[in-house]
This record gives sequence, structure tokens and C-alpha cells, in this order.
Amino acid sequence: RAIKAVTPAVVSIIINDYQSVIIFNQDGATTQKQKKQAGSGTGFIISADGYILTNKHVAKAGNPETAEYQIILNSGKKYYAQYIGVDPLKDLGVLKIFDKDLPFVELGDSDKLVQGMSVMAIGNALGKYQNSVTKGIVSALGRSIAASDNRGNVEALDNVIQTDAQINPGNSGGPLIDLSGKVVGVNVAIDESAQSISFAIPINDAKVVIKSIREQNRIVRPRIGIRYVMLTPELATAKNLPRPSGAWIIRAEDDPDSPAILADSPAAKGGLEEGDIIIEVNAMKIERSNTLFNVIQKYKPGNKIGLKIQRGDKIIVRTIVLDEFK
Repeated sequence: RAIKAVTPAVVSIIINDYQSVIIFNQDGATTQKQKKQAGSGTGFIISADGYILTNKHVAKAGNPETAEYQIILNSGKKYYAQYIGVDPLKDLGVLKIFDKDLPFVELGDSDKLVQGMSVMAIGNALGKYQNSVTKGIVSALGRSIAASDNRGNVEALDNVIQTDAQINPGNSGGPLIDLSGKVVGVNVAIDESAQSISFAIPINDAKVVIKSIREQNRIVRPRIGIRYVMLTPELATAKNLPRPSGAWIIRAEDDPDSPAILADSPAAKGGLEEGDIIIEVNAMKIERSNTLFNVIQKYKPGNKIGLKIQRGDKIIVRTIVLDEFK
């Protein structure tokens, strides 16, 4: 029943774009631009007027200014879609087809997921088999991974769902659903070094994107302008820090020349410093189960937020005004 309710809204996405092709003739070789398939994936319709949620790396398989996005519904009906935008912080993208009374999915609550819960992944497996279904369980929550696309671009993703429901390359962008048929995640990646390990972005993270599209017709994310790591007791002990939890402002180990506080950012204007530990935002405690990223996403660019910060052995308070992540 759950599969039957969702599959009408799950779509195949085929992206065609101009690519350089070498043509040999009697005068020698010439290079021409020809439109060819640049990528494919899965998406799902989230509204009756045709908004489609997928992965960023699917939506950007071609150049959005020149690519054609063909959408194939489970019924076989075909549309050309408009590129709406991609999320600068998560592997999420949005396309739109223009029709009305389209089938769409029901969104669930990914915060209610627990380890061992049964889930199913639906997608266009390997780019060939439309609406293939795999079943598994939630293996873990809150994972951090590095996801790559077919062009070798790598993106760090935090707070993802780990599942043993098999996700093939063509399933990317498809829905992860619970047994009631509600979408709880967006399939995003597989661990090619291990069998039966796949990942999905929690649907609650995607709801910020959906709300932004509906209100502003583009994807808007608030920004604080820092580099940081979420503390664990083990890390705090190893670094001799004064508390076991919070968001520790520090430059990346693999890029020590990049500042921890970005120039002209809300954090810089608000007087934050490298080494500060953000322990609360508007009285909400910052910890591994309630990360700084997730808390900041509750606000909009232009909102004022109050930060409680540990700086050395002192607790200080700062107010900053969020701006927009570009």
C-alpha cells in the first residue's frame, strides 16, 4: 500500500546538454557541440503544481542555462522541466514541471526515525529500471559522509541517515519512505567500499528548502560565517577544552590557511573569535543531537540571534544578524 501511494509521484530525470564531440572528415578533425545525455537520476513531486525534489548533483549534471531536463512519470507521461535551483549546503536540487493536479508525496517527520525502523528506497535503478524498490532498516542516524558525483566533485554532508536499503546511482534523488508511505529522506549516496551501506538526507532538512521555494521561488539559506566542528567529550578531552559539547570555531585541518571566521560575515561583525565555543543559540543548547547547523536553519537572513559563548574560562553573550549564504 505504501509503495502504491508513492510511486505515481516518483519520476525519472534525464538531463541532456551540449558536449564537445570530435568529428572526422576528409579535411581532418573538427570539434562540434552536440546535445547528449549528461546525466540521469530520480526525483519526486512534492506539490500538485509540479515542484520536484532531487539531488543537487542530479540537477547540476548539465549546465542549468543550456541543459534540457526531461521528466518521465511512472504513468509514462513526459514533461520538460525548468531548473529552479540547488541548495548551497545540502545535496538537494529543485526542478519544476508545469501542470496541475499532479500526484505528489506526503512528507513525514525524519526526527521520529529510530535505529532498526523499516524503510524503503524508490528510484530509477542504474538509470534503467523505473521505480525499483529496495527495503531495509535505519542503520544509524546523524552520520557525516563525503558524497561525490559522476564528475568527481566531492561534498561533505552532515546529519545523514544510514540505511541498508540498496541505493544504486540511478536511485539518487529518490525518496526514502517509511512503511506508511511518508517520505522521511532523500536518497543521496552509497558507500562503494562496503556492501549494503547507503545514505539519505533527512526530509526535515529538505523542508527548509521546500519552504524557501514556496515563499521566495528560490533557495535561501541563512549564514553565520564560521568554520567549526561539533564537540564530543573525546575531542574536548584530546584538545583540553573546557566543555564537552558545543560548536567549536576552528579552521579546517585540511585547509589551515582559510580563516575560522569569514571576513565581513555576521560572526566577524558580531565579535566572534577563533577558539570560541558556541553553547547556546537563543537559549537552545548546541550539542550533537541539536547541531548549530540545524538550529541556524530555523531562522532567516536578517534575523537577530543571541549566542552564548565560552571563551577560555569566561561565558559571554553576543548578538549577530544572519545574512544569506551565497
